Amino acid sequence: MKLSNTTIKIINIMTQGILLIFVVVIMMGSIRGIAGNPTAEELNSPIWKEQGPFELSPERGRFALTYSVLEDQSVIFSIPVARFVTPDLGYTDGNFVSLFAPGVSYLVIPGYLVGQFFGLAQVGTYAAIGLFAIINYLLIRSISRSLGANPLASAIGGMVFLFATPAFAYGVSLYQHHISTFLILAGVYLLIRFKKRWLAMFCVWFLCALGIAVDNPNLFMMFPLGVFALMQALNIGETEKNLIVKINPKYFVAVLGVVIPIMGFMYFNHLSYGSPFQLGGTVNSVDAINEEGRPVTSEDILTPEELAQAGEFEEEDRSSVGFFEARDMVNGLYIHLLSPDRGVLYFTPVILIGVVGMFVLYKSKNKHLPLLLSIVGVNLVLYSMWGDPWGGWAFGSRYLIPSYAIMSIFIAMALTRYSRNILFLLVFAVLFVYSTAINTLGAITTSAIPPKVQAIPLEALTGKEEKYNYKRSWDFLNNNGSKSYFYQEFLKDSVPAKDFYITLVSAISTVSMMTLIGVYLTKRKTKDENKD
Repeated sequence: MKLSNTTIKIINIMTQGILLIFVVVIMMGSIRGIAGNPTAEELNSPIWKEQGPFELSPERGRFALTYSVLEDQSVIFSIPVARFVTPDLGYTDGNFVSLFAPGVSYLVIPGYLVGQFFGLAQVGTYAAIGLFAIINYLLIRSISRSLGANPLASAIGGMVFLFATPAFAYGVSLYQHHISTFLILAGVYLLIRFKKRWLAMFCVWFLCALGIAVDNPNLFMMFPLGVFALMQALNIGETEKNLIVKINPKYFVAVLGVVIPIMGFMYFNHLSYGSPFQLGGTVNSVDAINEEGRPVTSEDILTPEELAQAGEFEEEDRSSVGFFEARDMVNGLYIHLLSPDRGVLYFTPVILIGVVGMFVLYKSKNKHLPLLLSIVGVNLVLYSMWGDPWGGWAFGSRYLIPSYAIMSIFIAMALTRYSRNILFLLVFAVLFVYSTAINTLGAITTSAIPPKVQAIPLEALTGKEEKYNYKRSWDFLNNNGSKSYFYQEFLKDSVPAKDFYITLVSAISTVSMMTLIGVYLTKRKTKDENKD
C-alpha cells in the first residue's frame, strides 16, 4: 500500500513531536537540584554546595549573580553571597564581584523566578539551561534538514548531541556552554535559511555581540559567523581591470545589531568593576573570606580539594588574552581528543562519526561546509591554547560542546548518506550506546572530576586514590548517589540510583535505535518505490 505524500508528512510530524516530548522528559528528569528557595546563608551549607547542586565554583558564581541581582538588587556581592562563590571570587575597589561574564546569570532569571514561585528557585534556574539544550536539539535538527538530511537522521543527530556527549552533563547544570552553543547554532541557521536579508544579518550580529556577554572567548568563537554574515552583505563583481565591491546601505543598519548587547555588557562592567572596558576575568581574585569579611589568599585556609580546584594560573597574569599560549596547542589537542581524563575518544567516540559527514558535504560541494568547519576549527584551536584546557574539575571536554553540536549535524548527514549500509549503522549504534552510557552517568551524578595533573598531587594530600575520569562518577553512582532533582525528590527512597541510571540509558538507547531503524526503512522504501 502506497501512502500519500500528505499522510507521510503527517506521520513525520507526529514522529518528530513524539521524539521532542521524549527529549523534554529525559532532560527535565535529569536536571540537577534540590527543592527550596535558599537564603544566602543557607547556600553556604554543604547540602547546597559540595553535597548538592552547586558542587563547583563556576555554577556558584553564576547563580550568585542571579541571586544578588534579584534578591539584593545589586551586582556587588554581600558577604554571605561572596562566601558562597569562593574560590572563584573577584575583588576590586573593596567590593566582592563576579569573575564571570554576566550573560548567563541574566538569561536564567526567568527560570529562577518561575522556580521560586513553586519553591524551586535553584531547580528553575538550572532548568533554564535545560531549555536552551532542548532548543539546541531543535536547531541541530532544523539545520541538518536544511542541508538535506533525512528527518529521522536529523533527529538522531540532535539526540547524539544531547545525550551522547558531555553536553548532557552541562545541560542539567549551570554553565554557559549551551547558551553559547545556542547563539552559534541560531547564527548558522539564519545564515543558511535566510540569504541576503538585512534583518537576518542584524540578528546574526546581535547574537555575536550577545555571545561576548555570555562568555568572553565567544568573541573568537563567533567570529566566523560575523565574517560570513558580512560576506553575504557584499555584492562582489569584476570588470576587466577592477574588482568591484558593493554593499547595500540597509546592511549598515544591520551592523547596529551589536550595539544593544555591547552597551548592556559595558554598563554591567561599569557597575561591577568601575570601568566599562574591564572584564570580570581580569580583576583580582580571592580564595576565601576571613571571619572579619576580608579577602584571604593564603593556602592555609583551603582544603585539599579547594587547593586542587583553584588551578595552576599565575596570579600576576590576569589579562584577557593571557590565558592563551600557542605553545600549549599540541598538549591541548591531546587533552581534548585523546587523554583519558577529558578526551573525546574516551567520553564520546560516537562524535567521530561526524568526520564521515564532513566528506559527504564536501563531495556534494555544499557551500555551507566552510562555515561549519571554521566553527569547529576555531573552537578546537582556541581551547587547545587555553591555559586550562581541562576546564578545571569537569566531566569530559566541556569546552568542545559547540563542536559537538556541529559534529552532530555532520552525523545526521552521514546517517542519511549511508542509511542502507548495515555495517556503518552497527558501528554507529555501538558507539552511540557506549557514549550515551558514559554521558548519562555524568549528567545524573557529578561533574567534579579533577584532571590527572591535579588528581595525582591530590592523592598525596588526601591519602586515597583520586580517580580522574568517569570512573569517579561511577563510584558516586555505586554509593547510591544521584544529583537529579526528580530522583532525589521522588525515587530516592524506593529506587536504587543505579536502576535509575540504567532506565535512562535503556530508554535513550531504545528510542534512538528505533529511530535509526526508521532511517533505514525509510531509505529502503524510497529505493524500492523508485524501482517500481
